Amino acid sequence: MKTYVIASAIVKHKNEYLIGRRAKTKKFGAGKWEFISGFIEEKEPVEETILKEVREETSLGGAILKSGDPYIAEDKEARWLIIPFLIEAGNNKIVLNKKDHSELKWVSSKQLDNYADLTEDVKQFKKRGFL
Repeated sequence: MKTYVIASAIVKHKNEYLIGRRAKTKKFGAGKWEFISGFIEEKEPVEETILKEVREETSLGGAILKSGDPYIAEDKEARWLIIPFLIEAGNNKIVLNKKDHSELKWVSSKQLDNYADLTEDVKQFKKRGFL
């Protein structure tokens, strides 16, 4: 099994959190709901990576409020070392990048429990005090 390192962010605006359904063309997790995330680039600080991913995938600017200890998730595709962040967006005006997601939406913290694909990430983010 291969292991990948990614940065993942809960993007927050007021009392809502941004989630996205991965495009069907994505190599990993096609069609699944996720928080905004991206592979760590060689010799690029993870903080730069996650802010860049948020910008590229949603057109949102934001500031990192918190980062947390990494955690590991496994699925049939790979083992994922995830470095979590909480980012406050400057506004809630998202622009869908169809290369990355088929859908983006703002949801409340209670609504996050309705997305089975997010169960482990929500648990880990709550454990770190992000939600």
